[in-house]
Amino acid sequence: MVLFDSPEELHLFDPGALTPAPHVAEHIPDAGAFFVDWATRGLSADRAREIESAVNGRRNQNGWFPLESLDSIGRKGFWRGPLTYLARMTADDARIMQEWATDGLGGTQSSRIEATVDHLLHQQGHAAAATWAVAVRPRTYLDAEVLGDRLLAAWEYNLGSIRAKDVAKSVRRWNR
Repeated sequence: MVLFDSPEELHLFDPGALTPAPHVAEHIPDAGAFFVDWATRGLSADRAREIESAVNGRRNQNGWFPLESLDSIGRKGFWRGPLTYLARMTADDARIMQEWATDGLGGTQSSRIEATVDHLLHQQGHAAAATWAVAVRPRTYLDAEVLGDRLLAAWEYNLGSIRAKDVAKSVRRWNR
C-alpha cells in the first residue's frame, strides 16, 4: 500500500515474521546481550550462566530479544529478580523506536508506523522493527546507527542507578 498524504511515499506492508536486514542489524545493539554483559560483571560463573540462560530463553526465533518476553516479570513486594532490571533498562525503547521511525511524518502515516514498530519491537525485537521501518520509508534516510546510539544511551542511563550489589542480591534471591 502506498500513501500519498505527504510528499513522502511509504511502502507499507504487513511485516509477518521478519529476518532483520544485516545492514540494519549491524547498527542495532542486542538488548539481551547488552544486559547480560552489564548484569554479570562481578558475578560467579554459575550465577552469570543463570542470567544468560534466562535472557536467551526469551529470545525470538530470529535471535533477537522481544520486549513482550518481559511482560510476565513480576514486581511483587520488594522482590526484584534480575530480569526486572532488564525491563527497567528497556522502558524507553518503544518511544525511542517510534520517534526514530516516524521522524518528519504526521497524521495517519505516523500512527500506522508507530503501531507497527511497537508491535514488532514487542514481538520480534529491535532489529526487526528497525528493518521494517527502513523498508517502509525507502526514500527517507533512517539512520540505524543513530537509533543504536539512542538505545545504548537510554540503556546506560536507565541502569545507571542500579548497583552491582543490587543485581547480585537479586540473583541470590531469584531461585529461592
